[in-house]
Parts: sequence; structure tokens; C-alpha cells
Amino acid sequence: MSDKGAGFMERQDVSGREFLALDCISATFGVTAAWLGHDPSVLGEHWGYHRRLDAVESEWPVERIGIHRRTPEEILSEWYGLTTDHVRHPDARRAEEYIRDHLSVGNPVIAWVDTFHVPHSSFHGQQHHSHRVVIRPGDGDGSGAGGGDGKEGALRIVDRYQGSLFDGFMDSAALRTAMSSDALGEARRGDPDWRNLTAVVKPGPLAPGDPQDAARKETEETHEEGRRDRFLTALAGTADFAAGTDLATACADELRADPEAFASLSPVGTIEVSAWFGELASQRALNARFLRAAAETCALPPLVDRAADAEALSRRWEMTRNYFFLRFRKGPEAVRRIADLITETVTLESDWNAKVRDDVVTLFQPGSVDG
Repeated sequence: MSDKGAGFMERQDVSGREFLALDCISATFGVTAAWLGHDPSVLGEHWGYHRRLDAVESEWPVERIGIHRRTPEEILSEWYGLTTDHVRHPDARRAEEYIRDHLSVGNPVIAWVDTFHVPHSSFHGQQHHSHRVVIRPGDGDGSGAGGGDGKEGALRIVDRYQGSLFDGFMDSAALRTAMSSDALGEARRGDPDWRNLTAVVKPGPLAPGDPQDAARKETEETHEEGRRDRFLTALAGTADFAAGTDLATACADELRADPEAFASLSPVGTIEVSAWFGELASQRALNARFLRAAAETCALPPLVDRAADAEALSRRWEMTRNYFFLRFRKGPEAVRRIADLITETVTLESDWNAKVRDDVVTLFQPGSVDG
């Protein structure tokens, strides 16, 4: 095996089987960041709620609330200087050529696909659904083509979304069909046309000056100090969380005040509301990962307990999503119960966030940090 191939295999070990997420966006960017040698836990740096500014149609009040304050692209750019190139290709064959060109130089590629045409998906042949996967360089040769297992010409797919875990090969013709599906042009409300779309995450340009001089100045100590400062800055931002929870509580109150008006949803509305709960569950799981990394970096063991709290909140939001999906058609009583679940969980979240703030405050008390 060449040195180049050995490097790819080392990166595979870093990126692969430990990171997963409850949404495919975080999964693809997390896997890609890890492949590039960076800790994907930073994707959980923010939490809270804010009123959406984009004017999308909504059937339930929760759709008017945003969860993610920043995109994965923005987070990875700020923390690691990574840049993301989004390219929509004229057709699937041009998309495949672009993908193979990047794989040949060791860059994994994120691709949008319709799960109806994705063999490893539980939706295969059953339901059209937009999804994202990572196409990574192949074993040893960096081309993305199959190796010595009879998969010549196939592409290596890594799917670390918890609902469809997969690491294996996909026929290139099937991938082209999945990327060019018309269903990707009719995705969730407010979404663009996802057909033949790719994203490549890569290191940003070097800063002006001699890179060797910059490397000498960037000692391990200053690097760790900078990382610690970034964690502390992100944790300090949680002070805005309490104000945001009022938005979520108001949504629950609106549902509870007129449950009959919300007892039915269109198919698109059902997907939207279910996705809202699912994204919350995913973000709390990412928050837990971030808090564990912050506990280690900032020498703040109590944050490990806050990470456990975040995981419990993630499970509660997943439970609420399941209840919504299975029961909301039962009528107004189900709507009231969903409203109660929202209120109960948001109250727990407020307590959790207050504890995080208290833990961070202890870091600045005299004698809490050596030196």
C-alpha cells in the first residue's frame, strides 16, 4: 500500500464509526470534518430557539420557530477555517465526474439523494425523501472506485444518520438516479431544488505570510488556549437560551388553546412538524457531545453531567416526535398531550441551561483553574 493510501485509511479510522447523528445534515458534515482531522463535536455548540425570519407556510406554530442559529458550514469555518463549495451540476453525469475528480485527490463529497432510489435506505422503493450521504475516497487508491471485492466502478457511501447507518458501496448508476430524482425538486417547504447538488468541505486558504513561521508560533499550548477560549465563548452564548424558550412555550399554549384547529395536517405539514421534533432531538444529542468535549478541554467535570442531561432531553424530544407521528390524528386530546409534552420538556431544558451557566461561572472563580 502506498503512503497516500495509508493516509486515507488512517483518516477513515478517525472519521468513521464513532460519529453518528439523528439528522443527515449533521451526520454528513460531522463525518467530513472528522475525515479532515477535526473534532465534529463543535456542531453541537449552540442551542435554543429563535423566531424564523423566512416567510414559509406553516400549519403548526412550531414551524415558525428556528432551532439552528448557524449552519454547519459557518461553524466549521469559524472553528477550523474550513470552506464549503456547493455546486449544482447540469446533470447527474457531470455530477459524477465532479465527485470522482474530488475523490481522486482525497476529498470526500456530500451528495443529496432521494431515498426512494437508495438501496440501503428503509425508504428504498417505498417513499421519496431528500437525504444526504458522504461519498468518500476508496480503499487505498483515492479514486472512489471499488477495490478488490467485485465492486469496480461503484462508489463508497458513508451514511452516519442513525436511521440508516451504512458504510459500503453503491452502484454509480443508482447514485446518478438518486441524485437526479425529480422528487428532490419538491422537497420540504422553503427548500431549494436539491437535484444534482454536491458540497465539498476542505481547508481554507492559508493566511498571508510564511506558513512555516505561522506554524512555529502556533505551539501546542497556544492551540489549546485558543480551543479553550472558543469553548468558553460558545458556552457563554447559552445565556440567551431562557428568552428563546418563551417562544416554544407560546407555541404549546397556542396548540392547547385551540386543539381542534390543529387536529389535522397535510402530508407536507406532517413531515414538517415531525422533522421539527426530530431536529430538536438531534441537536440535543449534538449538544451532549459538545458538552463532553468542553468538559475535557476546559477541565470542568460538572459539564459531563450536563451532557447526560442533554442526552435525556434528546430522548424526550424523540419520544414526542414518535407520539406526534403515531397519535396526533386521534384528535384534540392528542394535540393537548403534545402541547403538554412540549411545555414539560422546555421547562426541563430551562433548568438544564441554568445548570450549564452555573457550571461555567465556577470556571472563573478564584482558584478554579491552575495558573
